[in-house]
Amino acid sequence: MDTITDFGRTHVAQLTGTAGLVSYALLRKKLTPDGIAAGIFVAFVHMLHPWQGIFWLLIVFFLLGTIVTRAGHAAKAQITQSSGGGGGGEGARTSAQVFANSGTACVLILLHLWVLSSSPFISSTLPVAPGPHLPLLSKLLPIGTIAQYAAVAADTFSSELGILSQSKPFLITAPWKRVPAGTNGGVTLDGLLYGGLGSVLLVQTAALTLKFLPPHIVVSRQTAALLTLAGFLGTVIDSLLGAVVQATVTDKKTGRVVEGHGGTRVKAGSERVQMGWDLLTNNGVNFAMAALTSMIAMGAAWAVEANLGTVRYISQNSLPSSQPSSINALTNRGISKND
Repeated sequence: MDTITDFGRTHVAQLTGTAGLVSYALLRKKLTPDGIAAGIFVAFVHMLHPWQGIFWLLIVFFLLGTIVTRAGHAAKAQITQSSGGGGGGEGARTSAQVFANSGTACVLILLHLWVLSSSPFISSTLPVAPGPHLPLLSKLLPIGTIAQYAAVAADTFSSELGILSQSKPFLITAPWKRVPAGTNGGVTLDGLLYGGLGSVLLVQTAALTLKFLPPHIVVSRQTAALLTLAGFLGTVIDSLLGAVVQATVTDKKTGRVVEGHGGTRVKAGSERVQMGWDLLTNNGVNFAMAALTSMIAMGAAWAVEANLGTVRYISQNSLPSSQPSSINALTNRGISKND
């Protein structure tokens, strides 16, 4: 009981933010019931991380994703169509979509907590035994987490705003071939630019929240540039995967792309034509893209010896009473002092 009380006392802002977004999602039907449950679980995992900025990355991604998904909603309904009939456009997000966009981050966060739980730091929020001392992995995992959010934000901006482009998309694996809007692997110059914007916004969010919230990390310009590039690369990877391993189904009568509810598969039939290999669903592509982008970002950071930055300032008054001494050990193990 004391542990739950302490957790609630030290995570008031995060719990309030989660409750607010859950209420909004319920009222505006942005998430299905299982999507709500998945969102709460994902938020809880992010709260466990001792760097508060990691949690707010999730919140900002949800808010920005909601805004760009809503943009041009009426027009999107006329560009594509739903597999169940009617206009296209994004509906309430399911648990599969939540995990597709945040599942990689959850894995990296939990792995980072496990690594940080080894001596000299022991997590005050997870009852885990001390693990191995892996300082390099400890430095790279947060980079992978931020890169995954930069990537999924870039992909969301690119797909949700790029589909409104006045120019007809071309297939990323065959740039000379024009395809209907909404085709998996179809891209436009506007969509790529919007993807870059999404990556910039999430990386800058990470830089600001990590700087002004405990443990007050100053993200270096080199690492910020690497993360931004990784996020943009994510939307390119998503398009490549979509063109190669995800099927696109179009309606013969209208010529419009048919979208499955919640990113599920769409079956071809007498009135529908399928193009491409049907190996992954849209959710599978998104998860694979996020995981690949995270690994590439961590590999690149290791290759160029990029780290998140340096500890700017740690206020003892802003830390839980159980952590003032251990937090210094945590930041010293997770951040390079020389970047």
